[in-house]
Amino acid sequence: MFRGKAFQVLKGAEIMKIVILGTADERLLAAVSGINSSEIVQCGAEEILPDTDCVLLTDQTPEPEQTAALLRSRTIPAAAVTADGSDERAEFWLDCGIDRIFVLPMPETLLQKRISALAGSAVCLPDAGFELFARIAESNQQRGAYAVHEPEFFNIYRFVQRLQERMDKQAQLVIFSFQARLDDTVEPGAMEEAFQIAQKCLRRGDIVSISGQRILAIMMGADKEGGYVAASRIVNTYQAYCSGSAYDLRFEMQTI
Repeated sequence: MFRGKAFQVLKGAEIMKIVILGTADERLLAAVSGINSSEIVQCGAEEILPDTDCVLLTDQTPEPEQTAALLRSRTIPAAAVTADGSDERAEFWLDCGIDRIFVLPMPETLLQKRISALAGSAVCLPDAGFELFARIAESNQQRGAYAVHEPEFFNIYRFVQRLQERMDKQAQLVIFSFQARLDDTVEPGAMEEAFQIAQKCLRRGDIVSISGQRILAIMMGADKEGGYVAASRIVNTYQAYCSGSAYDLRFEMQTI
């Protein structure tokens, strides 16, 4: 599987997460690391989480057109970083749907400012967020959490992220994934089965979605302890109802 690098950057009191896809040269790595980097983790293009502030695509990004389309559907700001300043290369990235292009070499401080501006360009207007919640509530009549498509989940995450800045209550992002006992292949239907359990175990007002080979959930108003209890209940319910499954369900959690 293709792997990339995700940088968590501390700027002021906020954590800014930057994902680099493809092979980054030393100039780009130095620029990103220079913005007070705090952690580097591995992720693939389809494993990008909704807390990502921006994505940088290099010339070695596999399947750039498909990757660009995926990022647009998730409304994640993206830019191409290239050492090729030719018109042909610019046209290539524009045809892929990437309209921000950073051509190297570039002064490091300028590149850092452009990356920071890119990361800050994902805007979710409060009114639009409330309208999205209202539409989802109207269309979801089933018991349990609101089930949404992946692009809606990413938009809701950003709305909740901004809403939390004004409220005392917390919210938790929970990522459920399978750990296969025999191989890494998830059989058809297994993800949907786990998704139904997660959706029914969560409360009305929580948000849940399938993203690739993972289930993403936003637990509204939940602190770490409450989120852990709810996530553990989902895992235990899955293991009880699917005792013959070839997979174990795992989860990771982080405060929004």
